[in-house]
Amino acid sequence: MSALPELLTLRDARHADLDGIDSLERLSFPVPWKSDYFEVEIGAPWRFNRVALYGGTLAGYVFCAFAGGEVHVNKIAVAPAFRRQGVASALMDEVFAFASRVDAEEMYLEVRVSNQPAHAFYAGLGFSETGRRARYYFDGEDALVMVRKFSGPRRLDGPPAMKGDSGH
Repeated sequence: MSALPELLTLRDARHADLDGIDSLERLSFPVPWKSDYFEVEIGAPWRFNRVALYGGTLAGYVFCAFAGGEVHVNKIAVAPAFRRQGVASALMDEVFAFASRVDAEEMYLEVRVSNQPAHAFYAGLGFSETGRRARYYFDGEDALVMVRKFSGPRRLDGPPAMKGDSGH
């Protein structure tokens, strides 16, 4: 991995980023999200949306939703010039830190069955395949559902009971 992530600026996505996000989305996905989907996501409750900038240039983005103890990675993309340089890992590190802050128990994402590099990337981050969604994408391709479970609930109402403790 290069030193590129150290030179990245990672911050919340802003409406001013939408043109770059839209361009990268169209470049990265055979069936891209419409730009107004991203517009609605920025600043919405229960969302975590970050961009990675390199010298003011959009290097990547990640868009996530959170509810019920789960974080769902809706979108992640890295510009071709920045791929395989640690940008996606840096973005996912941000998502993992967010998951910790909101006490998430698990994280989900879908990935195209044909996207073997993504399968390997996510497996390397501790995700495992948990299911398949038939014809998930608009072009008819199936998605693999991948999950990463965290170490259980982060908050407790009280201290954990010890063996033999009646709880009184």
